[in-house]
Amino acid sequence: MKMKSTLAAACLAVSLSMMALAQQGSGRGNGAPTQTWWVNKTQGGVYKPPMRPLWKLSDLKQMHAGQNTWQEQIILDPEQDATYNSGAPGTKYTARMHPDTPAIFVVVAGQLHFDVEGQEPATATRGAIVNIMKSTVLSYEVTGDQNALWVEVHPTNFKTVYPSNGPQPVPSKDGTIVKVSFNHTPAPYTPPNRFMFNTFTDAIAGCKGGVAVLDDHLYASPLLGYVNPADNKCGTGRGNIGSGPAKPDDPPFNSHIVFGHIHAGPAEWWIVQVGQISGKFENMGEFHAVEGDVLYAAPMTWHQMAAEAPSGPNVRLAMGGYPLINMNNTGTPGPSGSSNR
Repeated sequence: MKMKSTLAAACLAVSLSMMALAQQGSGRGNGAPTQTWWVNKTQGGVYKPPMRPLWKLSDLKQMHAGQNTWQEQIILDPEQDATYNSGAPGTKYTARMHPDTPAIFVVVAGQLHFDVEGQEPATATRGAIVNIMKSTVLSYEVTGDQNALWVEVHPTNFKTVYPSNGPQPVPSKDGTIVKVSFNHTPAPYTPPNRFMFNTFTDAIAGCKGGVAVLDDHLYASPLLGYVNPADNKCGTGRGNIGSGPAKPDDPPFNSHIVFGHIHAGPAEWWIVQVGQISGKFENMGEFHAVEGDVLYAAPMTWHQMAAEAPSGPNVRLAMGGYPLINMNNTGTPGPSGSSNR
């Protein structure tokens, strides 16, 4: 009898839970309450080198003081391999191909001239997001009269091959260069992918924002916001400012409580393309970034982003392996959905 009572109580609890979920409706945007879910959350704020909450461009320049051409690994996680790069005018990168994976180049400053198989030669400047599809031969060169700065992003464990009619590359410490044979066909661009997107000309001036790259283990979306909506010439108000600038009466930030949102598994990170952006990260604190800086939310970390520049555009280029769902906390009120990414 006791077992039957326990079973009945359990069935009732499950039924009530299912009814509650059904009553919550399908979620955001339709006036119905948002659905809630259980997720197994591991410890947040765990950063394994080279990852850190904030890579400041000023620090990178100091680390490589006296060098015009350098490369620094800033991200190497299960999803992505990203390096910050500087090149002096005239620096050339010979023809190469990534046979199985795409690549992204985000130009922070200066000029990079690209020759890409199947595309007209093009010069990428500040704000450019260059999308190289897999199995596509490319070469590029730093042009103009100043050092170029760019972030290069690949899926982790990518490989590079070089045409055998060109110079032989230097082998890795544990490798040997060999000649292989295979045919290739460049992968096509399918929307929203395109060869080049520029945040300043396409999104800010042209009012045509949205996802710039959506490919295998590569995602890039410029999130554009205005603290002062009058500065937005596209007529879309404040756009995406996240939680917005801190208010005078806000309490001190506590990184050891639940806030913002998480993503189940992969990390999310951002390149500040213009303006000022703050990132609050679980167990780490609050970080303030300017143009050229990189912010990184480690996997399963509560985080909250905000535009801070009081005038003009604020853009954080959201990066990751996938277009991630914002899993919002249910303990404290605050912005939800993509506006907080």
